[in-house]
Parts: sequence; structure tokens; C-alpha cells
Amino acid sequence: MAGQDHKYQFIERIMHLLHLLEERGIEADQISEDGPFLRQLSPEERQGVQTALESIRFMDEIPGGFFIYYADGDERIIYANQGMLRIFQCGSLREFRELTGNSFKGVVHPDDLEAVECSIRKQIAANQYDLDYVEYRIRRKDGSVRWVEDYGHFVHREPVGNIFYVFVGDPTDERSQQQMQQKRVLTEALEKADLAVKAKNAFLSHISHEMRTPLNAVFGFTTLAKASLREDVDAAAEYLDQVEAASHQLLDMITQALDVSALSNAAGSDQEECDLRETLQEAYDFLLPQAKEKNIAFSLDCGRISHRIAYTNKKRLKQLVLNLANNAVTYTNQGGRVEVVLSEEKALPDSHAVYQLEVRDNGIGIGEEFLDSVFDPFSREKNSTLSGVRGIGLGLTIAKSIVDLLEGSITVKTAVNEGSTFTVTLPFRVQPLPDVSGNPGAGLNSSLRILLAEDNEINREIETELLERMGFVVDPTANGKEALERVERASPGDYDLVIMDLQMPVLDGWQVASAIRKLPDPVLARIPIIALSANVGIRDRRRSLESGIDVHLPKPMDLNVLLETIEKITKKPIS
Repeated sequence: MAGQDHKYQFIERIMHLLHLLEERGIEADQISEDGPFLRQLSPEERQGVQTALESIRFMDEIPGGFFIYYADGDERIIYANQGMLRIFQCGSLREFRELTGNSFKGVVHPDDLEAVECSIRKQIAANQYDLDYVEYRIRRKDGSVRWVEDYGHFVHREPVGNIFYVFVGDPTDERSQQQMQQKRVLTEALEKADLAVKAKNAFLSHISHEMRTPLNAVFGFTTLAKASLREDVDAAAEYLDQVEAASHQLLDMITQALDVSALSNAAGSDQEECDLRETLQEAYDFLLPQAKEKNIAFSLDCGRISHRIAYTNKKRLKQLVLNLANNAVTYTNQGGRVEVVLSEEKALPDSHAVYQLEVRDNGIGIGEEFLDSVFDPFSREKNSTLSGVRGIGLGLTIAKSIVDLLEGSITVKTAVNEGSTFTVTLPFRVQPLPDVSGNPGAGLNSSLRILLAEDNEINREIETELLERMGFVVDPTANGKEALERVERASPGDYDLVIMDLQMPVLDGWQVASAIRKLPDPVLARIPIIALSANVGIRDRRRSLESGIDVHLPKPMDLNVLLETIEKITKKPIS
């Protein structure tokens, strides 16, 4: 207690002197040893004032800043030492008061004030004996902003009232600045980690409840079905239907949770030829019965795209459309509206284009306070639960993960009870559009006949259409055996070229090529062969060469490279 009394006496001496100076309109830094102020005092008063002045001058010599202010009211500044003035680039205490509005509120940067005062209040309540610590920004006289460290303590004494005395660290050197920045980064990281833990715990609590609901249904309806098997078969069948529905609900939750894990560990996006209209149509057709059940006007518009064929991960793109459209249908009320629109925004160099996918609804919308976390895992808005919709809140998280995987971006515009619009922007490599003015084969050698062997029906249709649009005559076939038979039955000149996949049923591409090279007719045996395959390893290429294939091209197909290759190996100009 003796130390505490000494500290308070020290503060009281300074406060007494400052009150005297305030009454006379004098600042502490204006007093001199032989000045008029001291000469007017009695010997006893002079001794007490000189002791207080020595304390103030001692505070002027300490490194860093020191100031005192009232803890209540307008938080008026009582005193600031020379170190504090230097930090704020002020030449006098009067200048410092003017700069700060003579208040602690003017010392702290306005963007940090609320957090600082809240932190100080908490520390006062928690510990009345130790110095309180807080960091904040200040704005100096030249307008520059810097960080400072504040070690303060609250004092209540009857002679002086409620005050704060504060030591301010001025981290002017680079090392101190780095240390403060590191502490701030660490603090922010710990805060984010704490939020993540809280969100995860909330999710586990939520998913536990959501999964127990269908599990209870499974157990309950199974018990009822068993009891009804002998007496009422129809009732038992209805109960089993409920069990099946609950099981699907549970499976959907598990699938979503696994999807989040799989997407978070995905290394990249596997690309393949993708018919964008067809992919979106498949997702639309899947959700249409659900929309009809709620009498929702559900529409799909892909009319504003120039390049229908793009190279992307078709499975993930379809999953993205399903997740966003399902979310819209789920949270749109009976008789509402959901629109899915795909448009091509602009062409980019190197055969790339930017697409925009919009999913619009006039459903329940999303609250503004939830927008910042709408794509976060383990997060679900309150009104989603109140709506009665079951789920674990991972649909939009999965959508965001897919968009990231496809190297795109996603945004949302929404209003409560007015609906939401999710906008996805995706860059895809596309199939170049041929320059066909008037006649599709204008300027090309339309006499070139190609046997095309491709077991994948969609790829076969796409490749056939592209080659025909370039003016070639194409004879498509679905497997290697059929391709070989057509060459065997052909007359010399029926085919100028064979283009085929390698992984085909019955006979693969290597077997077909090897068999063609052994045909007795020397013209047919020498027919040029191009392999189009996703098998692009060194062994695959070597095997192609050994089996008699002239050129091994990778999938996805690059039309320009294919055209150059056709012209080269057939020795017939095509443009």
C-alpha cells in the first residue's frame, strides 16, 4: 500500500500544480525558475509547486510520451510531456491541445476510438491494479498516421477525481514497427481462428440436429413398418416410403459434407470438351420436377452464347448450376420465379471467352448482416431455419469452391423477401468459330473424305459437326471394329484420312491402326491416320508410332492444330 500511496501522492502533486496553472491560464512548459508565477507564491506553496515541477520535468525527460486526462465527461487533457508533443509534432502544450481538441477522443484516430475505449473499459473492470494495454493509430500535425502503444491506468482519488495517466510508446524505429505489425497480424489471426472454431462448433451442433431428424424418421418408421407388416401391408409400404425419403435426405447431407472436403483438396480442374447448352439443360431437367411441385416458373436461357463448345470440367460445371439453381428453387415460395441464364460476355485472345451465369429468384432473400459469410462453410442464415427448409448450409460453400476451382468469381445481390441473384463469371477456352460466309465450305477443300471413329456419342457429334462446318465429308463410326471394317470394304480413294480415338470398345485405336497397315491393298494400307486422345504420355505416343499412326494429337482438340495437321499429312491444301 505504501507504493500505491506514493504513486497517488505523485499524481496529486502534479494535479495540484496543474489546477493552479489552469486558474492563471499558464501552461506547465511556460514556467521558469525565476518567473513571476513562483515569486507570487508563499514559501510553503513554492516548495510544493517546485516539487511538482521537478516531477513534471522528470516526466519530460523520460523516453516516449506521457499524458494525463479526465476519465469522465469530455475526457479533457490535463497534461502532456515533451515526448508526447514530439510524437504529435507539436511545439507546445497549447498546440497539442488545439490539435487534439484538448480531449483523449482527439488523441486516438477516429476509426479506432470506439474499439479503444471499449477495450479500456473491459480492462478496468477486469484488473484495477495493472497497467491497461491498447494499440491504436494517431494522426499527427502533418496529417500522417502512425501506430502507438498505450499503457494506461485509472485512478480515483477524492482530491483529483477520476483520471487516467498514460505512457505512450512511440515505435519510430523499423524493428518496433515490425514487432507491432507482427503482434497485430497474430492478434487478427487468433481472432479469425476463434471465429472459425465457433463457426465449426455451431455447424457440428446444427448438423447433429439436422442428421438426427432423418435418423429418427428412419428408426421410427422402420419400427412402425415392422409392426404393420402382418396387419396392414399398405401402411407398411407407406412407412417404408418415408424411410426411403429420410435416407435420401441423410445421404444428401453426407454428400455435401464430403464434397466440401473433396473440393478443398482439389488440385485443379480437369478439362474436356463440354457442350455448355447441353450441360445446363441436364441440370435444368433434373430440377424441373421439384420446381413444378412448388408451381415455380422455372426457365433456362442459353440463347446469348456464340461458342457453344468450351473446354472445362463438365461434372463440376453441372454441379455448380445444380447447387445454385437448387438453392433458388428451395428458398423460393409457391408460385415464385427462378431463372437460369448463360451468356457469353466477351472473347479473349488465344481462343478464350468469358461467360456469365446468372441464377435469379424472387424468394426469401438473404439478410444484409449475413452477406459477408454467405459462402463460408458451417454457416446458415437464421431465416433459412425459420423457413422450415432442412439442410446443413453447405450448398453455397460448395458452389464457391467450384467457382474457385474453375478460376472464376461469384457475387450475390439480394434483399429480404425480394429474392437473390447469384452471378458467376467464368473464363473458358473455346472452340474457334470457322470463318464461313455463305457456303459452310467456302474456301475449303470439300472433296476431302474423313472416317471418324469416336465411341463417345457427344464427342462424336461435336467433332462431326465441326469438321463438316469446315467443309469436309465425314463418315462417323462408334467403335474401332466398325472403323476397321469400313476401311476393309472401301475402295482406294473412298477415304483420304482416318481420325480416331484410342480408347474404344471391341478394338482400340492402336489395334485398328496396326490392322490397317497390314491390309493387302497398298493404297488403303497407307491411308493417313490421326489419333485424338486424352492419353498423351510418352509410352502412349511411342505405341501410336509403333502401331502405324502418323500423328498423335491430344484432347481437348485444338481445331487450328488439327487443320494444319490434316493439310500436312494429306498433302492437300484445305484453305
